[in-house]
Amino acid sequence: MNVTWLGQSGYLVESQGARLLIDPFYSDIVEQKHGLKRLMKAPVPIADLHPDLIFITHDHLDHFDPIALPIIHQTYPRARIIGPESVMKKAREFDFDESTLVPLPVGSVYQAGGFQLRALPAYHGDPLAVGLLLHVQDKAIFYSGDTMLTDAYLNDIQAVCSEPIDIAFIVINGRLGNMNLTEAVRVASALRPALAIPMHYGMFAENTADPLEFARNCHQNGIKTQLMQPGVPVNF
Repeated sequence: MNVTWLGQSGYLVESQGARLLIDPFYSDIVEQKHGLKRLMKAPVPIADLHPDLIFITHDHLDHFDPIALPIIHQTYPRARIIGPESVMKKAREFDFDESTLVPLPVGSVYQAGGFQLRALPAYHGDPLAVGLLLHVQDKAIFYSGDTMLTDAYLNDIQAVCSEPIDIAFIVINGRLGNMNLTEAVRVASALRPALAIPMHYGMFAENTADPLEFARNCHQNGIKTQLMQPGVPVNF
């Protein structure tokens, strides 16, 4: 299994010839709307993505990219677009092909192409936002999505993620409805994954955090971490 970080919370997961694209953020829409300039270019051209499945966690500009996602959908019209109802509603507003849309509310499961996706609770500005528990090959992968840390959140994810977690991708930026570094370490400590990977940083100067601090704090808690480089596939 290869995983490529696309920046922010975007990933391309490749397994046995199938590809899952998660939250691809490619455009300058945030700068257009809010004046925040990207610090990181999209590291993989849309023409090289070739997704079979596209999972969008929620309807915010840096996750459901209203400039890039319609282009991706047009380029790969057979790729299924999976996500909560807020994502389905936005996709219909852009006249996405209804036959490709797969609603995935919290607690539901969808399986295709060797990927099993279970939507996890998330506590964020989009009240329908979700995280993800992904099973692929022999790996169990936790993907927090955008979320705050609450007692309810910890209870929710621990109840669902009762099996050993191989990799945990955890948001760390600590702004705009997301948990901060310290809280992200708490989540890692609760899940005890074999490997914890920080995400949602480095895209905007006004909304980032230090992944090395996350790594140091995880190390102090006996949790192995890895920092990924944009556009560089990592084999797990």
